Amino acid sequence: MRKRTLALLMALALALGAAPTALAAAEPALICEFLRDNETAFLTLEDLDGSDVYGVQLELTLEGEYPDCVFTPDSRTAYAPECGLRVSRGRTHVTVYLTDRDALNGGNVLELGELDLGEYGADAFPETARIILLGEDLKPLAGGMTGTADVEAFPWEDEEPSRPGIGTEEPVQPPSQPDAEPQDPSAPVYLPFTDVSAADWFYEAVGYVYAKGMMRGLSENTFAPYATTDRAMIVTILHRLEGSPAALPAAFTDVSEGQYYAVPVAWASSAGIVEGYEDATFRPEAPITREQLAAILYRYARYKGLDVSVMGDLGRFPDASSVSLYASDAMSWAVGSGLIAGLDGALQPGGAAGRAQVAVILQRLCAGLLQMP
Repeated sequence: MRKRTLALLMALALALGAAPTALAAAEPALICEFLRDNETAFLTLEDLDGSDVYGVQLELTLEGEYPDCVFTPDSRTAYAPECGLRVSRGRTHVTVYLTDRDALNGGNVLELGELDLGEYGADAFPETARIILLGEDLKPLAGGMTGTADVEAFPWEDEEPSRPGIGTEEPVQPPSQPDAEPQDPSAPVYLPFTDVSAADWFYEAVGYVYAKGMMRGLSENTFAPYATTDRAMIVTILHRLEGSPAALPAAFTDVSEGQYYAVPVAWASSAGIVEGYEDATFRPEAPITREQLAAILYRYARYKGLDVSVMGDLGRFPDASSVSLYASDAMSWAVGSGLIAGLDGALQPGGAAGRAQVAVILQRLCAGLLQMP
């Protein structure tokens, strides 16, 4: 029986800027099996090379206008935002994102989930789709796993379904979504990390961002709380929170289409959340400083329409004068909003933001300011 509970959601950046030879070498096939109503298709990627897949982005263009298109992942633990939609000139451009903490596939088969078009669409699917598959490090898999996949669509024709559960008279309803957090906030949260314990000041925050799919470990059993966080990852997390919207490429000389953060950076730039450096670079892999983090979150809060007028007193910190001019208001807001409380009595604006610090600040932003559950 297919797993169908929707839980956490994470969006990936589509990096289909591969060379034509790489695109031609892609081998996966997208199988689209329609349910009885011929409005909903179950999507499966087949003929994979057996590599563990931790992230998928699928892009296809449907014939016809389907503005109510909805994607529901097959996995009960997968992180998948609302599918990206763009309806134009009688066609619907759909982008599906999917990722998980564990491998999504079983060998050479990956069951993605259901794409509900909202109306009859058995003839809507194209002959090919564009895909990218990511490994555990969220980088594109080598070989033919990125590029063009052949599409095979099978409308419902009142015959025995080839997959258990497809074509039943009444579609099976997915179970209720499990709580992302324990009912009792004081109850311990299970984490697979050996370097995070219940006694740590960041324990609850790590549990929160891990449960929400916002941050993962650097390995299967390590979170690396004191390791630095780079600029690209912060932007990618915010992009996921927004449902991974599409965006035109940003004009940064060091952000190429082949990187997982290309679309997040492009979106953040177009939304005024990031500005880059004077030399037209973004420096995606540079460790993010505490004042840079404050500035990005400040602009993101303004983008979300939050009240950013609350200002804290930076003068109570001995290193307040070391805050860069561009980040002054942002740091004041972050202090006034309770996002940043200081380290050892200081702001340390130029210090690198460690992963534990980022987890705590993100929890305060999402649970406090954005009022996310």
